[in-house]
Amino acid sequence: MKYSILLFDADDTLFDFGACERIAFKETMADFGIFVDETMAKRYAEINDACWKRFERRDLEKKELVVLRFALFLQEYGKKGDPAAINARYIEALSRQVILLEGARELLETLKGKVRMFIITNGTYAVQTGRFARSGLLPYFEEVFISEKMGTQKPEKRFFQMVEEAIDGFEKEKALVIGDSLTSDMAGAYAYGLDRLWFNPKGKENTAGLPLTGQVGGFEELLDFLLAND
Repeated sequence: MKYSILLFDADDTLFDFGACERIAFKETMADFGIFVDETMAKRYAEINDACWKRFERRDLEKKELVVLRFALFLQEYGKKGDPAAINARYIEALSRQVILLEGARELLETLKGKVRMFIITNGTYAVQTGRFARSGLLPYFEEVFISEKMGTQKPEKRFFQMVEEAIDGFEKEKALVIGDSLTSDMAGAYAYGLDRLWFNPKGKENTAGLPLTGQVGGFEELLDFLLAND
């Protein structure tokens, strides 16, 4: 294959983050005596996503983000609670959720030994370490790069520079970033001069007009893309 190093995003690329999030959110709210239905859970996901977008733009620090998302949710629905305490419980609940996208493990098994694989994620350190420890995926990856521990995040060039410096034998032309986010994975890879494959199973439109090396709708297409670039 053309690519000898694959840099995978985690959430919504390997993990079914939406499913993980819903379970952890409902469990957490129930622990605090707050009933939430599907509409409320969906609204929290929207608030959370908007906060993460602000984090990517450096409008929010991580410690602000994780509390603000719950403060905004409680305010919108007129609920009482301590956003910091809710977040602490949520982090623990989410760290236990290891629901993978269908076909993710099979893809990694197929690629094992053929390419070098790494994780690059903006997710919270406690959440990601807990999930990966429980998932059984760690043997497939040489290293997991988590932004919170690195002090920088996707899409910043410094994040990708630190990844390059940490991987022995890293060659830009042989590395491929695989992720679902245009604003962090694809934008960051493009700015740093790396090839980028948009994992887009929902068929979203590239509204940013970002130049891509390719895009795929699932893991079979992903494998075909890699084999076609042999």
